[in-house]
Amino acid sequence: MTDVQGKNQSGTGGVVGRWRERTLVAVASAILGQAMVYHHAAPFVVIFSLLVWQRKRGWYAPFMMGGLLGTAFGVGWMPALTLLGWSLLVPFPWYKPGWVLTKWPLLGLGSAAVFGVGQPWNTFVLTIIASITAGSILLFYLLSREIEKLIRGDLDRRTLVLGLASLGCLIAGLAGYHMFDANPSLFVGGLVMLAAAVVQGPAGGAVAGATLGITLALRGGLARDMVGILVAGGFLAGWFQSKHWRLGSLGLALGVVIYAIFIQLPQPLQPFWVSLAAAAALFQACPDAVVTMGRQWVESIGGPAGPEVLRDRMQRIADVMKEMARAFRVEDEVATPETHLVQSVVDALCKKCSLYRSCWEDEFYKSYRGMADLCAKAEGAVIAGNDLAGDLARRCIRPDEVAQAVNLAMNRERERANFALRIKESRALAELQMSGLADLVVEMAADVATDVPKKSRRWRAEPLPYRVGVAKRPRRGGVVSGDSELIAELSDNRVVFGLSDGMGVGPRAAWESGTAMALLERLLAAGFTQSLAVRAVNTTLLLRSVDDHFATLDLLLVDREARRMEIVKVAASPTFVKRRGQVFAIQSHSLPVGIVQEVSIEPLVSSVEAGDVVIMVTDGVLDTDQAKGEERLKAFLQELPISDPAVMAETILSYMLGDSRDGRDDALVMVILLGSPQNLRNADRAHDSPVKEWQRVTPISVKGRSPAHHG
Repeated sequence: MTDVQGKNQSGTGGVVGRWRERTLVAVASAILGQAMVYHHAAPFVVIFSLLVWQRKRGWYAPFMMGGLLGTAFGVGWMPALTLLGWSLLVPFPWYKPGWVLTKWPLLGLGSAAVFGVGQPWNTFVLTIIASITAGSILLFYLLSREIEKLIRGDLDRRTLVLGLASLGCLIAGLAGYHMFDANPSLFVGGLVMLAAAVVQGPAGGAVAGATLGITLALRGGLARDMVGILVAGGFLAGWFQSKHWRLGSLGLALGVVIYAIFIQLPQPLQPFWVSLAAAAALFQACPDAVVTMGRQWVESIGGPAGPEVLRDRMQRIADVMKEMARAFRVEDEVATPETHLVQSVVDALCKKCSLYRSCWEDEFYKSYRGMADLCAKAEGAVIAGNDLAGDLARRCIRPDEVAQAVNLAMNRERERANFALRIKESRALAELQMSGLADLVVEMAADVATDVPKKSRRWRAEPLPYRVGVAKRPRRGGVVSGDSELIAELSDNRVVFGLSDGMGVGPRAAWESGTAMALLERLLAAGFTQSLAVRAVNTTLLLRSVDDHFATLDLLLVDREARRMEIVKVAASPTFVKRRGQVFAIQSHSLPVGIVQEVSIEPLVSSVEAGDVVIMVTDGVLDTDQAKGEERLKAFLQELPISDPAVMAETILSYMLGDSRDGRDDALVMVILLGSPQNLRNADRAHDSPVKEWQRVTPISVKGRSPAHHG
């Protein structure tokens, strides 16, 4: 009985909601029907009726009824009868697919007929009719396009402008109404002016005032000089609100007063003041939170294109980094001349000898050749005084001291050459890494430009729940495991799981893998794609040290709403996925990060099903023979029942490391259950496992039943 009552109440609520929608549509159409251009019917009902027919045909009948009544009572019976006849033709362009293009001539015909009926046909009137017809077609096209973008959630500045244009159509229709001493069109227009002044400052307020004044002047209800007074009020409203948004109403009033006193009073005076004062009072009643939210919303859709600006800035940064890389470029240097060693020995020893003039002035060539030969011998071995030869040996009175000076000079030269080589290698590495960072920034700029998420969608799927369990064990005799894990929710619907195995074991390996995981988490949280984040980590590890330090990376990014996963593996062990009782492995063959400049990254994108189980492991979990270890683990996962993920992870680790091979390396297992418990039970029910509950904590018994050990 309760269910029946609930359904009746639901049905009644739905009917009431539909009637409420149709009533509001009819009222809005009646207001549009009273809009005029030069004292004749405006084509707004014609434009918006086609939009309604395209998008919401259930609203078409109440919309046309309201439009016909508004046109009849506000403008006249002849435009209303013309509009009625035209409305009967609207369904025909959609009668057959090939006839849809006829909506454009139909729109032009309706706009011209509704505005031109009852007017004298002369050149001036025909020119006005042609202009209004062209404007109607343009407005219909722009509104149709913006509605498509609005449905996709792709809003921009044009959406805001056309939304204000639609509001201007309603304001033009409201000009035909009078409520006591107030004019509804001025009341709504005053609210729009104040809102525009708060959001866009003096320029926004002035433009809104000019738009309102022109709209009312074209209708013919107010004098043309109303444009000036509204522009002045909007401008001062924007100027005053820069101090505080609540001062915008004071600026509006002050601008109107100054214009009225020094230039011209508005006509009629009382409806003008009453309408704007009521708008200012209502605007003052708005909470601060509403105004702040409105500013943020307008800035988000009306500001400069953020991704394009960011992309340009990042491109400029990349250009600067490339220029810095060129500054580090190592050119081939001119070899040190052989006179360098000879001159250093002569300066240190020979110039202090009494025979210096005889050897280095009278017999310069012979002495130079003898000293150069002696220096050449010193390159391969330590020399002594008896190594001097020729004329130099006959004339030299201090051969042992000369040999010692040559040996010292040669040692200094070797040290200088080694130091120069290290500088050259460092400069080459700096140039290489700076170029790599520049290329990375360029990729980031392209990623920002092409992978900007949409702001909203009409329908969202229920995010897929998940549970995760981790089990890790250090190498035998160790205290710290060198393997690190990452579990981070990047947004409400995106979560990333990761493993990293640092080089070696113990604290140093933990530092390597932990550094990689921490940096990856920051990059992914900042909006980087997995591939780009991995390249950034690789470049960072290369820049950090000249020693060989590297780490493997195993990443799984799950979009819980889109039901898809992206796997990136860099020298990582296979990832195992259990789906509907079947287990399959995902392999990787790339080098670890931190070894080479370019890392091979091939993301694998796959769908996700409720009930999937993903098992990620490091190489310490598998056997020394990796192929054998994969088959052994795969066979065990085939039989392992689905339960708590932490228990499953400990069970897998105990099974794989439960015998004498335990402790050969750091080991880590991560088990991810995707879906609700009911999804997982249904997925596990398709494969009745022989592994009992108590055996999951008794790895020796479980191993005895594993198919990998049969035979």
